[in-house]
Amino acid sequence: MGGGTVVIPPGRFKVCSIHLKSNVGIHFTSTDSVLQAGGFNAATGGAECIYDNPENNLWIGIQDFGHSHFKNSMIWGIDVKNILISGPGLIEGGFVDINTGSVVEVLQRSDKSEMSNRTEEFPVTWSATNGANKAIALFRSENIVMRDFKISMGGHFGIIGTEVVGWTMDNLVIDGPRDALDIDSSQDVTVRNSVFNAPRDDAFVIKGSFGGGRFFPVKNILVENCTISGYDMGSVLSGAKTTYWAQGNGPFGRFKLGTESTNGFDTVTARNLTFEHSRGYVLESVDGAELKNMVFVDSVMRDVISSPIFVRLGDRARAPVTGILTDETYPSSDDNRRGPDIRLDDQKFVMPNLPKYGNFPPIRYIPSYNKNYAPTIGGSVVPGITMGTVTVVNQTTPTRLNPVSPYPNDPRYANAIAVPIAKVYNIKIDNIKITDVDPRHPIMIAGLVDNPVENVSISNVSVEYRGGLKMEHAVEQRWLQSYTDVPIYGSPGVTQNQMVFWNRGTTDETGLPRIYWDPTANAGAGGWKDDPYNIPEAPRVYPETSNFGTLPAYGLWARHVKGLKVDKVQFSFTTEDERPAVVLDDVDTASFTNFSAQVKSGTPVFVTVTHTKKRPPVFEYVPDEPYKTTTVSNISTPAGMTVEEVTIDRPEPSTPPDSLYSLPTVPDATHPYSYPVPNTSYPFPRTVWPNIEPPQ
Repeated sequence: MGGGTVVIPPGRFKVCSIHLKSNVGIHFTSTDSVLQAGGFNAATGGAECIYDNPENNLWIGIQDFGHSHFKNSMIWGIDVKNILISGPGLIEGGFVDINTGSVVEVLQRSDKSEMSNRTEEFPVTWSATNGANKAIALFRSENIVMRDFKISMGGHFGIIGTEVVGWTMDNLVIDGPRDALDIDSSQDVTVRNSVFNAPRDDAFVIKGSFGGGRFFPVKNILVENCTISGYDMGSVLSGAKTTYWAQGNGPFGRFKLGTESTNGFDTVTARNLTFEHSRGYVLESVDGAELKNMVFVDSVMRDVISSPIFVRLGDRARAPVTGILTDETYPSSDDNRRGPDIRLDDQKFVMPNLPKYGNFPPIRYIPSYNKNYAPTIGGSVVPGITMGTVTVVNQTTPTRLNPVSPYPNDPRYANAIAVPIAKVYNIKIDNIKITDVDPRHPIMIAGLVDNPVENVSISNVSVEYRGGLKMEHAVEQRWLQSYTDVPIYGSPGVTQNQMVFWNRGTTDETGLPRIYWDPTANAGAGGWKDDPYNIPEAPRVYPETSNFGTLPAYGLWARHVKGLKVDKVQFSFTTEDERPAVVLDDVDTASFTNFSAQVKSGTPVFVTVTHTKKRPPVFEYVPDEPYKTTTVSNISTPAGMTVEEVTIDRPEPSTPPDSLYSLPTVPDATHPYSYPVPNTSYPFPRTVWPNIEPPQ
């Protein structure tokens, strides 16, 4: 069998791609043992060493670039077994330039462009200097142990392992900038006593991508005694833990299942975790697979940016489907150069009709929408500030027809899909203490019409939000942002001009004001009225908490849920919030016991929503698609707590008028809308960023 150990003595050794071999380990003998990513040599004008090119992968497009290629890494292994990487050393993906004091990231945090053909090889010169974007990458490997070392500036992925079976990690520290650890389509994995810091992406990520070209689900993952954070890159390893970086909606650094979810997730346990300056737990299945049997217990969260707990069942349907063409040209998501095929959208999910790609026959179809209408919202622009442009479904020609679909004249058959709508069920969250939470996003549990998230238990949980928001924030969905200069950690005297969102609108239908047209208003002239509980479904929108906008509940918002148990849960705020604590929308069988929630005087604790104009997932904007009613049933709330019942008898914002509902849902020239107070004089919600000064 052979084997042995490569010993790294004290010293700094510049390397590019190290190839792992079965039965051969790497051991750092000292804290002074450093493997540093080789890069561009300023003195000679050439490369210090050459990284390996990304390997060819027929399944590009079903997952992001970083999940399709592994060889463009500092250390990589494919089809290896029995590997131990150990010792107190450091893998360093960058350095501080002694001449300028600036941080130089040799391992890149971004993905490169894919090749234009699925069988085409990357050119030899592709990665001559800075092509690598992973510190350690493993694919189809077994019996792996990693312990005691550290990674700094690990690029897009500090460590990524895809289809790894039998993997133990203990006492690791991985510090930024993006994903610290990705456990992808792997099984029997244990992670203990480690620190994961990632300000610009998710820190600890469990994914189920199709990067290996087969359906291989995540299964049996145990994570315990770890710290998750989003501090400035490098400041955790140094002990400084600075919080300068707040670009956009702030740092990430969370614990996430998804977004890659083609293969699904079964049996994940996370216990005794500490979250600091991060985004909490996220559980997502949006690509047709199951997410089930999750246990998250005995943890603490402090300084939470965004929702502390987010559960999402969506329908992006990022999975392969066999097309009608044999052309192996790789298209972008909006490129029709391949010619007509069984999808109008997301053509990169369509596999050539050749034996080597297998067979993924369609099992259902969904529409394709013309999202090209940009409503104008009066008072939304601030001079000198770039605002997002909301683009929604065209209000007169919302759908497209596919000439090669089984029903070429039916807009419901524009896109063929080879997987069902995902399922999410059996989630237990217990004994979590959460403090200092972003007021914009409560605990969120979001399924889809006729496809609920099922069997969720939340117990022994206390959440203290910063509060300070009003219902008008949930109605108007206005963009409030500013720019500020902040230091860059590790680069003395260097600053970065950052854009900071105080109340972030979105650029799709969820960014519309939540309003409805009342033809009887203004003495019969008509006018827009507030509709805060009518929230777009957005089943194919990227599943990020901010992409739901500001919600009308400060504590818990649950929609399309069946079986919700809330016991010994407490919600509170440090600054008075005008929104209800809990909003339930299409929830069947829920109980709230030993429950308490702080609310403003006169504000209900609970709001339950009945909606009379709901459509199946992804069919929301098909003209004349029949409506159904969703409601709240079998709900038990504590005696004495106010429950307000709300009925919505209109479709969600951006739904085009048709024979079933003829009134507008989008502001236009005939039905204009302006913010009552323009952005130029609207007060910034100080509780969103209490440590940043808003513009005067």
